Amino acid sequence: MIATDPTTVATTVIEQLERAWNASDGAAFGAEFADETDFVNVRGEHHRGDGELIGRAHQGLFDSIYAGSRVSYRLTLARPLAPGLALAVVNATLEVPHGPMAGAADARITMVIAEHDDRWAVTSFHNTLVA
Repeated sequence: MIATDPTTVATTVIEQLERAWNASDGAAFGAEFADETDFVNVRGEHHRGDGELIGRAHQGLFDSIYAGSRVSYRLTLARPLAPGLALAVVNATLEVPHGPMAGAADARITMVIAEHDDRWAVTSFHNTLVA
């Protein structure tokens, strides 16, 4: 039986995302996303796809502008939306050691996490820079 408490679900997902990012592992990052995901990046670009697509796109980032970067995620809110559906709000800090994105940036992420086929997966991810 998988966890159903929204805080446990969200914490587990963001820990996996953080671990994957900090290992520069695009496939592991993408594995946390659903077969159909809406992903809005910090530039406001809306992408649709599955975890494999998201993983490949992130691997490209890990291999280029975010090489050697570290992210830290902190859950600020988790609540149920419906059975098998949770909302999470996460504060993020990204530290990039060099290159065009060098420095630290804070962001706020809103995600919807859905239970499907005995697992929880992110089905909507909206990432916004914090001024």
